Amino acid sequence: MTLTPHEVAVSQLEPGQTIPVERIKSLRFIKNNIIGNKTKKDLYIQLGIVSRLQDIISARDEKDQQLKTQAIIVLGSFAFGNENNILALTSSGVIEPLLICLNPNGDPKLIEAAARTLNAIYSSPKVSRQELFMGNHLNTLVQLLDTYSSNHQLGQEIAMLHTAELVASILARCCETPDQQMQIAASGAIPLLMRLLISGISKSQEAALGALAALVKDNSELARLIAQMRLERDERPAPYILRLVWDKSPSMRLAAATCLTYMNRAGVIQEHNSDIMSTVLPILVKMLQLSGPVQEAAPKVLAHLIWESETMQKAVCDMDAIPKLASIISQMDEEDNVYGIVGQKDKLKELLSDSDPGVLSSATATLCNIVLYVSPMKKSIMERGIVAKFVQMIGYGDNVVRLNAVWAIKNLVFEADPDVKETVMRQFGYHNLARLLNDDELAIQEQALNLVRNLVCKKEQDIDQVFNGLGHGQLLGIIEDKLTWDDQRLLEHALYVLANIATGSEYHKQSIMKRPAILKYVLGLMSHESAAIRVASIWVFINLTWPDEKINSGVHERVTQLRSLGVEDRLQSLNSDHNLDVRDRVKTALHHFLSDQQHYGHNGSVVSDSRHSHGSRNASHSITSQDSHTASETFGNTGMDTASAVSGTGASGHERR
Repeated sequence: MTLTPHEVAVSQLEPGQTIPVERIKSLRFIKNNIIGNKTKKDLYIQLGIVSRLQDIISARDEKDQQLKTQAIIVLGSFAFGNENNILALTSSGVIEPLLICLNPNGDPKLIEAAARTLNAIYSSPKVSRQELFMGNHLNTLVQLLDTYSSNHQLGQEIAMLHTAELVASILARCCETPDQQMQIAASGAIPLLMRLLISGISKSQEAALGALAALVKDNSELARLIAQMRLERDERPAPYILRLVWDKSPSMRLAAATCLTYMNRAGVIQEHNSDIMSTVLPILVKMLQLSGPVQEAAPKVLAHLIWESETMQKAVCDMDAIPKLASIISQMDEEDNVYGIVGQKDKLKELLSDSDPGVLSSATATLCNIVLYVSPMKKSIMERGIVAKFVQMIGYGDNVVRLNAVWAIKNLVFEADPDVKETVMRQFGYHNLARLLNDDELAIQEQALNLVRNLVCKKEQDIDQVFNGLGHGQLLGIIEDKLTWDDQRLLEHALYVLANIATGSEYHKQSIMKRPAILKYVLGLMSHESAAIRVASIWVFINLTWPDEKINSGVHERVTQLRSLGVEDRLQSLNSDHNLDVRDRVKTALHHFLSDQQHYGHNGSVVSDSRHSHGSRNASHSITSQDSHTASETFGNTGMDTASAVSGTGASGHERR
């Protein structure tokens, strides 16, 4: 049987089959065939080339560095393919031998090739970063940031500089958790990154900014350390980076703006708040009109910068950012020349119409943050039909895309007026919501519950809309089922849905009281091991027993029923709970029982016309996520999953990263 040229080339990579020169020739033949050709890449992977390449780069023979270098370059070509190609490489175990090739005393060209290939591999979020942090690999990698090392010969500076830029990029991509951030900092990387930052070489500066931004993101300790460092002429980093925001290169401006945004969010450069407002904010807004990767990333950075800053949110509106963002988003189903920049296809339109899960995930995550932080954006999104696109996305095959679509809808109705909620749900459909509440993916169930929680927050009209849309029987049946689950996040959100419903009218409260199984489950959850669950369950009973401004026998009947179920006794047992929030909520709930007893006495007869009320229902019941930090929870570098989890009965608005 005659072998194809591709099969021959792979077979010649076997050790001992041919002399090194012939093996190098085969590698070059393969490289020329696979560059930019996905079909050929798939073919060679099927022919088993990855294991042959791994054998070459793992060999301890130091004589033929050129053979190793060519093998690594070919590996890099595969890594620049797609997600499946990268996973094919990593599953074969190529990361470890590539890390070993990063010997600072080795051949600079081989080191650069290994760093470039690793950087391409680490571009995939699915690749484990664990191997980099094992043994001495991280320290070895960081040494390559030192472009002034005396270990290198004259004439090798360019390769050294390229390697340093690649290493900075690798560090940025492998800096995903607080532990990884601290390990990288402990390796001595920060001073070397600072040296790259002030090198005056654009690519080096961009790479350094990317790594520094990754180190300070959601890490106030490292942000403070970096902000207080001294550069040349005793200058602090922030003023230097601010000057780079004005660079002619859009990617440099974005890198500088991103780094400053994370430092600003950490609260370590407050003396530059006016500079951030007057310089960084408008530059980010202008970037929304650019194309390519800059426009893709700019909305995310902008959303991060204006988070929790009403002043910046208003400034964004004044800069006409909302029409720009809305125009970008609205183009996904329009012809290129309707809203787009003349002569070029709008990038975010491509993102939202792209079938690639990673691209769609990035785009929808950006929308999650924008619709949460910028209130005027909500109207633009509804007017431009973006909700309909989210409906399409929940039927998408990729669960991350589906999750982000639900997340965006949840944020869209966060603290929204009833008419906004009604408009959104008319487009989204309560039948879709019912399906998502029973989705196979727990994360999607959680966000669907969060959506309900936001929908029934604030006003009786809000609750009526959901009761009419889902049917109160179906809704309470779903909640009843969720209360039997072990997942704490589902439990907490289900309880707050009940707590929000319990802020409503007599009819809304009685709908809960007529479900004995729900009352039983909530009573049981008052003894849950999680303080957050205990707090949420107590809030249900607080709102069911809240004294009205006018004498209302319905309150007394509910108190009597709950007392007979043992709720008051259970509350008494929690008086000495170790958690302060629990004790505070217990105090409020017991006050309601005591108030009822003082008014009606033990036999239920009215003994007084005075009521011990904490105030009106609207003033005391709807405690939104921005009114109090109670029960708030932050989840590491994955983002503020419940950035402002509600205390009491409010809504839940969350940043998606």
